[in-house]
Amino acid sequence: MMYRNKKNSVVLLSLSALFFTAVLGYSAYSYGLFFEMNFYRLEWMIILLALLTTMFRMIVLWKNGNKASTGVMEVIYPAAGLLAIAGLYALSLLNNPVSVQSTIEQGIRWSTYAAFLWITTIGFNSVRGRQWLSVAVQAAGVFVVWGALAGWMGWISFPDIVMTTGDARLSAVGARLSGFVQYPNFLGAITGAYLLWSWLLLVRSRSQLSFFFVSLQLLPIMLAFLLTESRGAWLVTALGWLLGLLLVSRLERIKWLLYSGWTMLSAGAAYRFVVHIGARGGAGTAESGEQINEALLLIGALVITVAGFAWIRLWLAKGAESHRIVYFAWGGWIAVLTIMSLLLPSVIHGRLSGHFQTVGARKLFYIDAFKLIKQAPFLGHGGDTWRMMFTQIQSQPYVGSEVHSGYLELMLDLGVIGLLLVIGVSAVLIYRVWCYDRLGLLPIMVLLVHAAIDFDMSFGYYWLLLISWFVLYGGTKVNSNQMVGADETVQAKDAARLTVIKERLNGLGQRYQIVRAVLMVTAVLFLITAAIYSWRFENSLQYRQTAAASSGIARISGLRAALDWNPYWTRVRIELSKLEPLQERVNLLAIGLRYEPQSVPLLWALGITEAKRNNTMQAAAYMRTALHYDRFDRVKQTGAVVTMTQLAQQLLTADELPAASQAAEQAIQFFDAYASLGQGVRVNGRRFAITNEAKTAVKESRLINKFRG
Repeated sequence: MMYRNKKNSVVLLSLSALFFTAVLGYSAYSYGLFFEMNFYRLEWMIILLALLTTMFRMIVLWKNGNKASTGVMEVIYPAAGLLAIAGLYALSLLNNPVSVQSTIEQGIRWSTYAAFLWITTIGFNSVRGRQWLSVAVQAAGVFVVWGALAGWMGWISFPDIVMTTGDARLSAVGARLSGFVQYPNFLGAITGAYLLWSWLLLVRSRSQLSFFFVSLQLLPIMLAFLLTESRGAWLVTALGWLLGLLLVSRLERIKWLLYSGWTMLSAGAAYRFVVHIGARGGAGTAESGEQINEALLLIGALVITVAGFAWIRLWLAKGAESHRIVYFAWGGWIAVLTIMSLLLPSVIHGRLSGHFQTVGARKLFYIDAFKLIKQAPFLGHGGDTWRMMFTQIQSQPYVGSEVHSGYLELMLDLGVIGLLLVIGVSAVLIYRVWCYDRLGLLPIMVLLVHAAIDFDMSFGYYWLLLISWFVLYGGTKVNSNQMVGADETVQAKDAARLTVIKERLNGLGQRYQIVRAVLMVTAVLFLITAAIYSWRFENSLQYRQTAAASSGIARISGLRAALDWNPYWTRVRIELSKLEPLQERVNLLAIGLRYEPQSVPLLWALGITEAKRNNTMQAAAYMRTALHYDRFDRVKQTGAVVTMTQLAQQLLTADELPAASQAAEQAIQFFDAYASLGQGVRVNGRRFAITNEAKTAVKESRLINKFRG
């Protein structure tokens, strides 16, 4: 019976690990779950799985006399914290958010993160479970890293897997590896975290099989890391490496130096062979013979790298206590840095030492972000605040639909209260890792620190990966001989302190059984609501996709159905309005302002519609409001002048001279406001200037006014 139970446990854990790997792999492959439409189905599936898992666990606890395991009880509080963040987004719906849809979507996201933390903890809540979890995270990393490298080498085709540019400010070699997430900086953070984690696993590896598997991945991880050209990720990872050097034991420090040094040396050599491949333009751009030669070079470098790791392992095993090894480790590492500077192309040195204009652009983002934060410092403006509102307050005509700081994004959405709640949840999880295995913080800190200078937190994959490492190193028992990658000198005092805190929290919960029961029921109802909304939004998406492939009545019906399932979707509302009669179009668009009162596309569509109905002043009012919210949009600034001029010409042709003069006067006012913004200003690739179309149109309007006079 015991053998059968053990066998069933292994089967269940292996299936759980396979499912977990699939979830992480799918999350990365779906553009990192940056776009909401790629997340809908996975959201309600994860939430539903969490609800079913909770129900099953309650049945098991009831049969076992209500004895919950330590690890599961400890994670209730951070999971509740994540759900509380979702609750803050729900509360924002009562405070006139800038976007109802985006606020609901963010609430669903955070509900999903809470559900994912819960099911991951339950599914892998044992020493053996964490071993399987480690394998799953590694396997998902293999998919992400090798998929990115395959795109760079031209073996596979994937949208924007390589970012090519002629702008030296963005890339030193004309191409940067973006991977499935389509963003080099985020891929740099991912590979940086995996790099430190892999070194940690290699240092602690006891079996030859695990050592071989990890050593096999280090070259591609380091290579992908270099190809991203992400200076922020490079810096954060370097700080993480230094932190690891300080935290490891003396013997582990030697391994840390040797393994990291050999990785950099081999990757630096391989980098020279592959660095210019990505600039060719993707799959199918090279001759088959050339691709074979490149593949053989990469495989050769991989074999040499793995052989080097094996030799270092054997060498250390023979004389690990020798003082000469210590000197060799430090001297070898310093020599590697020197050799790396020679191996890497000179253009990379330029990437490290210059072209910091993007840093200046981000400074503008941060300054403008605080202007918005001051408007709602405590609870924020709701979901997608920056994207919806940055054009209202931007001091220069930059392009920046992302604020490039996850923490500022949270303050914009949820104010100081939301940010403190996120920091509090993170602190609890970090403390758990610190108590059980503080070296597990290395990959975690790379992700958390890099998110301060980029928009990594906007990717769902970021949170799923981060939660995975929190659970992996959150531990259930302080047992360095069994835990995956555990330090042999685990801090028992910290673990005992954590146990005391946990007992006090559990005691507090037992005193308020009724309150706890109410909170649990509320959480379940909240998760059910989140799942329903995610399901509805997915149905809306499917109807829109069907409508996009149709025409005529079928297209109209599809868009109407999409809007019925999700009445908050502005894009569908505008698409449908273009197919409706003018009067119905106005009503349809006006309803949309209930859900996004500051939506520039909605206001602009209303202005154009009113102009078609010859309602000059109403059209001008909508357009003026739209331009107030996005004054540096040259297309709309030009469009306002041109539209009013065309309307004036139509009215003049119809002999409606007063109305024509009125429209012409509005065109002139739009042009004067446009001209007052200045010309020739260029920030972050966006140049602001008065267009020739606007100049030509305003001349016509002035002629009409002169004729009227």
